[in-house]
Amino acid sequence: MPLGALIDQHAMREPLAKVQAAIARWCGGPAASMLTVPMRRAIDSPLGLAGTTQALAGELAVPVPLPGGSRAKSPQRLAADLVMRSFGGSPGDLAAYQGAVPVPSPQSAIYAMDFFLNEPRLKLEGALAARPTPAATLAFLQWIGEVVSPPEVPAEHRAAIEQLRRGVDASDEGLMRAVASALAHIDADIRVEAAWESCETEPVPADIAGAVTGTVLAAEQVPGIGWVVVGGVGVNTYDLSVLAAVFDPGGDDTYVWHAVKTGNQGIIDLAGNDRYQGSHDQGPACGIFGLSFIDDRAGNDVYEGDRFACGVGIVGVGVLIDRAGNDRYSSRSWSMGVGAWGAGFLFDEAGSDSYISGEYSQGLGGPLGIGAVVDSTGDDLYRVDGIVPSNYGMPAVSYAMSQAVGFGARGLCPGGVGLLIDRSGNDRYEAGEFAQGGGYYLGVGALIDVQGSDLYRANRYSQGWSAHQASGTLIDVEGDDTYWGTIADSQGASWDTTVALLLDGRGDDTYRGAIGSQGSAAHQAIAALCDLDGSDHYTASGPFAQGESGDNTYHFAATGARSFSVLLDAGTGTDFFSMPRTIHGVTVPGPALEPTAPAGAGLFGLCIDLQIAPATANAK
Repeated sequence: MPLGALIDQHAMREPLAKVQAAIARWCGGPAASMLTVPMRRAIDSPLGLAGTTQALAGELAVPVPLPGGSRAKSPQRLAADLVMRSFGGSPGDLAAYQGAVPVPSPQSAIYAMDFFLNEPRLKLEGALAARPTPAATLAFLQWIGEVVSPPEVPAEHRAAIEQLRRGVDASDEGLMRAVASALAHIDADIRVEAAWESCETEPVPADIAGAVTGTVLAAEQVPGIGWVVVGGVGVNTYDLSVLAAVFDPGGDDTYVWHAVKTGNQGIIDLAGNDRYQGSHDQGPACGIFGLSFIDDRAGNDVYEGDRFACGVGIVGVGVLIDRAGNDRYSSRSWSMGVGAWGAGFLFDEAGSDSYISGEYSQGLGGPLGIGAVVDSTGDDLYRVDGIVPSNYGMPAVSYAMSQAVGFGARGLCPGGVGLLIDRSGNDRYEAGEFAQGGGYYLGVGALIDVQGSDLYRANRYSQGWSAHQASGTLIDVEGDDTYWGTIADSQGASWDTTVALLLDGRGDDTYRGAIGSQGSAAHQAIAALCDLDGSDHYTASGPFAQGESGDNTYHFAATGARSFSVLLDAGTGTDFFSMPRTIHGVTVPGPALEPTAPAGAGLFGLCIDLQIAPATANAK
């Protein structure tokens, strides 16, 4: 029996319409004109989050060969397309694939870096005009990260936010069109033809003598960019606070950032086990008011930075592409695929990797930004836990706001789009509060794991969650997975006019939750946990779990709406539920839905344990 028929059978169609109307109303305030396309779609079709997420992630999750099968889209092109889709533009409006850039000599490597950086500089310059200073922008991000939901806004930050949220779209003059155009321009292949070992070395120019150690094959100060260096095949150290670009053919190299550098910057490293070491305020591939990219072709590499590191765009764009090796990423905050009024991407294309950070990281779409981590292969570890204290003062619990989260500055600026996509491997996701596929204040977050038997562990608000007019999704396509959410609000949980979904495709899965989990919505929200196949085990301490809604007092007087919660197990296996639920049947949790019931009554939901064909498992 389709879900829609069950909704009608239990007289839930009219109450469901009230919830949808409440979500549309409360997400449609003064900030509505700035919402991303995925957020608008979540509002318009709250029961269609799976389709919205699929349309959003597209080829990032499952790459599709281009016509002729010669190559798949590059990470740069995938990133550019995502920016355009998310901010109302058409990917077809971007420049076509740039083709191959030949590098037969050290001097041609300098020309290549000039090609990659100068045109994006021109594309971004107009969109960066009349913005606050970089220092004011970073200070605002640091402040909103500390207060989360500000009771009042200091004057200097209010002035900055007015400038920051202006024109962040994909129109011809918009910031996100410029970001996407910059990404499309660096969609090119490097065709290396030089015999590096036989190239003559040059002395390091006096102007940058303190910024480079080791042998150098060429160096030039390029107009509009700055110093570009071509290193030797041995060990080098480069100070990226001074240099604009490096092309390095080999060796175990070290790249350091000692101070914030705005504008455009690029690194292409062909081989070696390299180390990228950031400062307190900037690290590898962090574009602050410009484009910054790293393309590391081989080696077991280490990427470190305190904050703003590893694929970050702050009023600009940052792209980190690591193509091979077992790599380590380490930071504290605002790092690893983070965008705020810009876009940040981290692509790791091979190896078993570790991502360790403290907060606001690992696929964070900050205010009007896009942040994404895409890992192709390997058994990976994602950890955002144990560094920052709980936002609720809970002992032995940490704060995260990470791992595929769209995060907005509540009452000031809508959130963006946060993605974490892992294509294969048996992976481990560990986090504190607010993590693993969630949205906060008009933000959209989606965690997608395509293959492997995975472990998800987190605290309050996790694993397909949303809070305060937002949308969150976790989709695990296949594998025998374990979900563990502690404290409250996890595994398909939404709060305050939001929508959330946890969707598991195949496998024998284990769910362990607490209050407000496993398909539980509160305060005029919609939430669902859907498991499409396998013998599954659901344990929740409750109350308000396994298809039961919670309190609805926030907007009840204004809307007359409650919340709608669903736990749908559509497979053929034998399942276990810790709460009183009908095996191979339908349960309506809580008392009967009556108009006179108080707003706080646990009502309005379904727990369905039936075989439902995927094509009909919807409410339409």
